[in-house]
Amino acid sequence: KFKQLLIMYQVSIKSFLIFFLSLFSFVLNAKDYRPGVDYQFLDEEVQTRNPEKIEVIEFFWLGCGHCFTLEGLIRDWKKNLSKDIDFWRVPVTWNPPAKEHAKLFYAAEALGMEEIIGSAFTSIHLDRKFLTSEREITELFSAFGVEPEKYQAISNSFRIKSNINAADVYGRKYEIMGVPAFIVNGKYKVKASRDIPTEELLDVVDHLVDIERSQ
Repeated sequence: KFKQLLIMYQVSIKSFLIFFLSLFSFVLNAKDYRPGVDYQFLDEEVQTRNPEKIEVIEFFWLGCGHCFTLEGLIRDWKKNLSKDIDFWRVPVTWNPPAKEHAKLFYAAEALGMEEIIGSAFTSIHLDRKFLTSEREITELFSAFGVEPEKYQAISNSFRIKSNINAADVYGRKYEIMGVPAFIVNGKYKVKASRDIPTEELLDVVDHLVDIERSQ
């Protein structure tokens, strides 16, 4: 019995030490993100679409290299997304190519084929196909079994036109001047800077989500 108690005691001590060292390492490595430097407060708080959840909006453009870098991180981040987070994406509509890409994004979303978005990023940034011509875009959708006529019908539908108009409104409302950018719960704006590289943007978003959870 004494040996069993001794073994259990040693196991408990080891477990405690492992937990303590892990916690200490986490605290040591945690970054203290600074308001006004690493993220900004919006001038006015904006009502979110679902007040029961913490809203995270990503503004992006398919033609943006930093957005392409972030895409894989977004994909992994979404896999572990908590149920209390309402994450959605808004493409910018600054110019004709961006609007064409926004149409492509919303068409893929309407079809429930998110994989087309990843393929579009790859086509633009690795295959050097900018996807601004009708031929290039219909070829992209055809590779996923979507006939050109079906893409045309969806992309020119009232729903897609309304989505693009709404994206334009959101971009202006949040004063999005560069991408990628995030709006967290209608209160904070997060964007890449000299202090915050693209690869760290989601860490700042998570930090702000934790702040919102604690309130």
